[in-house]
Amino acid sequence: MSSGLHRRSLVGFGVVSLLAVAPAVAGAATLSEIGTVGDGRAPQCPEACSVITRTTAMPTSTNGDRNLYAAPSNGTIVAWSIALGAPSETDRRALERQLGRARAQLSVVRRGKSVAATVVGSSPLKHLDPYFGGEVTFALPQTITVRKGDLIGLTVSSWAPSLVQGYDTKTSWRASRPAGRCGGTTEERKADYYVDTTLASGKTGSFNCLYKTERVGFSATFVPNPKRRTASSR
Repeated sequence: MSSGLHRRSLVGFGVVSLLAVAPAVAGAATLSEIGTVGDGRAPQCPEACSVITRTTAMPTSTNGDRNLYAAPSNGTIVAWSIALGAPSETDRRALERQLGRARAQLSVVRRGKSVAATVVGSSPLKHLDPYFGGEVTFALPQTITVRKGDLIGLTVSSWAPSLVQGYDTKTSWRASRPAGRCGGTTEERKADYYVDTTLASGKTGSFNCLYKTERVGFSATFVPNPKRRTASSR
């Protein structure tokens, strides 16, 4: 099943890395990335462009790894990164006319029963269009606390050209859309992509829509909580 609006163009795609500096972390804490995929694949805009629209995305499996986007321990998120395609000017104008400027924010998702989950923390919302065609890292003005097992998700309040395609069914993600409103190719189902189903921090929803053979290209910078030291005897 395809998850988003598809648009095609003939303009080439280039990748540029635009990195922000993460906030200073006290002590010698070890930074690690949650959600990094080292296969060299990137969003294919504008050649075969598919965008994610108005939903909260929760990764479920990446190349069969169901824990890639899970916090490995209690800790904090200090920054997040997103890979972005470069939509054609025609597609960009059409999407902005319908949905506004591209923007998104990181969300921490805590699973409940079945497909229910709660957003327990979010980053500030960021405009994405200055970074089309590359990858950008946003340092957080305030860190987000996570528990072991929490999933790192992405909330897209308008649209974002960040879908990476071409995988098999071992790669998938879920969207916080109602059952039966997951989108499709008919005019009625295309309308599903324009309904706002995003979840704000503190809100619980059902992630009914499962999309296979693609992933959302983003990651988060994680700092584990320091381990407690026990008193040692001489």
